[in-house]
Amino acid sequence: MAKDKISRKELLKKEDAFIAAAGQGAVWVAANRRQVLVGAALVIAVIVGTWAVVETMHSRNQSASLEFQRGLELLGGQVLPEGSETPADPTADPPTFASEKEQREAARAQFEKAVDIAGSKGVGALARFFVADLAERLGDAQAAEQGFVALTESLAPSESLYFLAVERAAYLREARGDQAGAQKLLDQLVRREGGFYRDFAIFHQARLWAASGEVDRARKALERVGEEFPTSPVAEVAKDRLAALPAPAAPAPEEGTK
Repeated sequence: MAKDKISRKELLKKEDAFIAAAGQGAVWVAANRRQVLVGAALVIAVIVGTWAVVETMHSRNQSASLEFQRGLELLGGQVLPEGSETPADPTADPPTFASEKEQREAARAQFEKAVDIAGSKGVGALARFFVADLAERLGDAQAAEQGFVALTESLAPSESLYFLAVERAAYLREARGDQAGAQKLLDQLVRREGGFYRDFAIFHQARLWAASGEVDRARKALERVGEEFPTSPVAEVAKDRLAALPAPAAPAPEEGTK
């Protein structure tokens, strides 16, 4: 799965709603599933960054940690090619599955076991993220959104999973046409001075405003990215998007002037 990792800057080089007509936010989401479904790249980064937490939880709650680890093993299993004569065996090492859907269902059930044991903190929080992520991959957008929103409500803003949960929930709201709800979630990141991912949250707010035709608000947000985060990977992209916006309307002449 390492080969699927791509940087945030590389992700932002993909086409987005600034290139399409206003009101195409949902189209942007559909066209950028690799970014929206963070699972393969950012989730792995979170695992690496929080594995020490998992190990600590392992000593304090060995049973939940083992269930979580088994969930990762299932996700890392092999989906057999269609028509394979080899029978699928989820208990094998590595586990094998007849379809991607069966693999995801098995992994989600496994992570749910970890949540049942550990609750909402530590390894339980990681497991809850995977449960929501897999719900989306399995086509249950409503359950996925509810799971990510619940995480945003239970995690501290300083925790590594917080910004991922906010972003994923915002994408899901955008995809179902709730731009106001997506903006509200992103604003949780924007309001945190010095908070991680704040630059990208402002950028995504600008993208949503541009897509809904609120060009002036989009312009101000993009200018803010360049002013407050000049060294951010998103600053260059924000500059390009700012140039792509329609020019501001000329002020109306004062009465009595020619």
